[in-house]
Amino acid sequence: MSIDKVGLQQVTRKGLKSLAGNKIKSRTLSTEISNVLNESTLKPEVLARTRAMLNGAAMIFAGACLLAPDYSFAEANTGDLAAEVERLKKELGESKKENDLLKKAVGGNTGTTVNAAPAQPVPAAESVAVAAAPKEEKSFEDEPKNLSEVVVTSRRKEEKLQEVPIPIAVISGEQMKRDNIVSVADFARRVPNLGVTSTNARQTSIALRGLGKNSGNESMESSVGVMVDNVWSTWVGSTWTNYADIDHVEVLRGPQGTLQGKNSNLGLINVVTQAPSFKSGYYVDGFAGNRDSLQGKVGATGAVLPGLLAYRGSVFIDKRDGFVANLDSPITTGKLQETNAFGGRLQFLLTPSDDVSSRLIVERSTATQSMSVNPNLDDPATFADGTSRGTTYSSRLARSWFNDLRNSGQPITVIGDPRKVAQDNKQVSRADQQGVSNEINWSGLGHKFTSVTAYKYALFEPHHDGDRSTADIMQIGGVTVKNRQWSQELRFASQEPGVVDYQGGLFALHSDANTLSQNLYGNDAGAFYASNAQYNRLNATAAGREALRQSLRGVMDEAYLNPVTNSFAAYGQVNWHLTKAATLTLGLRDTFEHRENNGYHRSFGGSDLTGVTGQNLVDALAIRNTRVGVNWNSATQGFDQNAQNWLVNPSYKITKDVMTYFSVSGGQKSGAAQFNANTGAKENVKPEDVMDYELGLKSSWFNRQLAVNVNLYNTDISGFQSQLSVPDETRAGLFRTTLGNVKGIQLRGVELETTWDVTKGLNLFLNGSFNHAVYTDFKDAPCPPEANNAGACDQTGLTLPNAPQFTANYGVDYKVPLGFGKFNDYGLQWHGFLVDSYKSAANYNASLSASGKQNSYHVTDGGIGIGTKNGQYNLDLVGRNIFDTIYLTNVASWSGTAASTGTYGEARYFGVHFRAKF
Repeated sequence: MSIDKVGLQQVTRKGLKSLAGNKIKSRTLSTEISNVLNESTLKPEVLARTRAMLNGAAMIFAGACLLAPDYSFAEANTGDLAAEVERLKKELGESKKENDLLKKAVGGNTGTTVNAAPAQPVPAAESVAVAAAPKEEKSFEDEPKNLSEVVVTSRRKEEKLQEVPIPIAVISGEQMKRDNIVSVADFARRVPNLGVTSTNARQTSIALRGLGKNSGNESMESSVGVMVDNVWSTWVGSTWTNYADIDHVEVLRGPQGTLQGKNSNLGLINVVTQAPSFKSGYYVDGFAGNRDSLQGKVGATGAVLPGLLAYRGSVFIDKRDGFVANLDSPITTGKLQETNAFGGRLQFLLTPSDDVSSRLIVERSTATQSMSVNPNLDDPATFADGTSRGTTYSSRLARSWFNDLRNSGQPITVIGDPRKVAQDNKQVSRADQQGVSNEINWSGLGHKFTSVTAYKYALFEPHHDGDRSTADIMQIGGVTVKNRQWSQELRFASQEPGVVDYQGGLFALHSDANTLSQNLYGNDAGAFYASNAQYNRLNATAAGREALRQSLRGVMDEAYLNPVTNSFAAYGQVNWHLTKAATLTLGLRDTFEHRENNGYHRSFGGSDLTGVTGQNLVDALAIRNTRVGVNWNSATQGFDQNAQNWLVNPSYKITKDVMTYFSVSGGQKSGAAQFNANTGAKENVKPEDVMDYELGLKSSWFNRQLAVNVNLYNTDISGFQSQLSVPDETRAGLFRTTLGNVKGIQLRGVELETTWDVTKGLNLFLNGSFNHAVYTDFKDAPCPPEANNAGACDQTGLTLPNAPQFTANYGVDYKVPLGFGKFNDYGLQWHGFLVDSYKSAANYNASLSASGKQNSYHVTDGGIGIGTKNGQYNLDLVGRNIFDTIYLTNVASWSGTAASTGTYGEARYFGVHFRAKF
């Protein structure tokens, strides 16, 4: 008899059949070796590295156990067999030693295995640190098929996913490669109740359960955090990148901060990358398809100095033509909203001893492409009550000043077509991300001690056509951002088993953002921004028309802000095992922050208007002053603040496969130091407070083929940081919009996550949510423009923007053996997947304007292909947004000088996808 694969599955081999007739009393494997070889107990990392070696050795070892020394025909070989056993045990010990070293190298990131099904719940909430150990990449076939078998290390030890009492959704690295998931916007199509808008790097916003979007103000942080390899991103624009060489992504819901890192009020996206391995490995991943799509990823890992220093390197390139046509054809080659990104990561893992490791990561990515290509949606001539709006964006462009442009056959603008614009600026912007981090781990004194030191730099250089027309109105428009951050974290975690296990730490962060808003006006700006009365007077004479031209031509309007944050925190969390079935988790965090800001607003350049006289001069100055406002320069101002996060989380295992839990937690996000944009006066924002309740059930059924997780939540937010409408001190009777605090918001709902292994190779999944997100007290909301109300509106009781009530993703994964031949000793298989993402109707405009309504929609992805069962080679035909659904993710309101504009989701693309690993 021999072992066909690591484990105890016996297969009769030719040459050993005669043993059956000899009535030999078979001997079982020793307990030690059986436990080592048994696939149900062997660590996945050890299994991956030693499977090939053990296939032959295990056969010899099994024979040694069966052929007892008291039989004469075996006696002659007893010494050889004993030596073989010792050799095998030694090799297994060496493999285990390497595995232990690698696990220690990534702190809490040991042995995580994630399900290949989309956005599976990963109940590891305490575990922002559920990262994967450096291991061989698993193939789609190798991925666990059921949530019941998924292992996480949420509390610095290996635990079954279903046994950690807070809901998390996970996207596996294998699924990301298979489905071509590369951005935070893609994550939202796999995780219910996650919403992402990515107009550009600065306007990227992330929401959980309908809330958390950033208004594009660097003075405040997003309420939903993002962390990559234990390094926090203070600026949400840092997420504008491709995520490649990923082990898995977690989405944690609810207040975070009692375990590690920075605190966040509503949740966290935790990205875990592949770590270096001492075992050599390489992969190639390529995609080519319509819209001139070309994507490539390559990576390699292995030993620099065996047992001491390992490396991992990866690079990516992502190019694809856009899906929005610019009718100003001489300006644009191809379509706008294209993709043009590349980047790479280099890592080193140093393991000088069994107890010490150091992981160094250096990374950079750059995207140079058109951004903020938001087609004009509508520009109504009347308000909702039928009253004429008077001067509109369309009526300004209809002025005779633009007749020459109009008569040339060149369209001035496009309104109402989601796939067309007419703009005279090419709009190529740049987003650049750079970073370096070092994580050191030491195990000793019954604890694991971790240090994470990091520096991140992010740059956004916009080039937008602010007037969204072919007229020469605005030549430069946008806000340049340079964000630098330094962070240091020290933490410890108990390793000895007992009634209580615990961890704690210290966290420090310095963040410095420089933002520069610039608007440079062109030849047609004066004619466009003049009121009807001003335009009619000036356009009547040649001198007046020159005054129109000089009123704004060459004027630069500039505003600078420099928000700085210094954050220091201490945190801790303890798990008290009251009984074998009952556990109480308690967590506490105290954060001290100093926030400050300084800035200025100024205008310069343009004509000095010395040749303009009389009423022409009065009108020209009025046009200019209305656009540029008042110059001001503010000294640095700021404040200090203390904030607390806490967690009470009891859980109980009803059976080995059914667990229920409850949690109540609180969090606070610091206020923001900012200025009145019109006057430069100090106008700071108060803190944001959250109280969150969760009640959940995690269960596995039918011999763990079916997993069903249900979570109910109620979240109350007071002081949510958002845009308000307040009286304008500079203009009597008028209002302005500024960052402030919404008094009350409530989120209530239920989340369901299921996966079912129907048969071998067939997996069905359904993840969905119902979310009731409303304002409970919001009397100073900005009014929708059609309300014809210059003041504030009461939106109490209304559903939040960007908060569909129902979201879901569901689908099927299927693998079928081809049933003929062998290829490189591995069988071939057909495989396919189909995933549908659904969102119910919602309003995607911040002021709940009627123009922001988006009907319910589906986005369907799928693929079919052929590959080896071990996942070494895969060739697929893959489609994203197969039915080319056109859907909005964000809508900006119309005004007297702009039409409403919309940000649309990615259009359909498809192609051939090849993957190989060695």
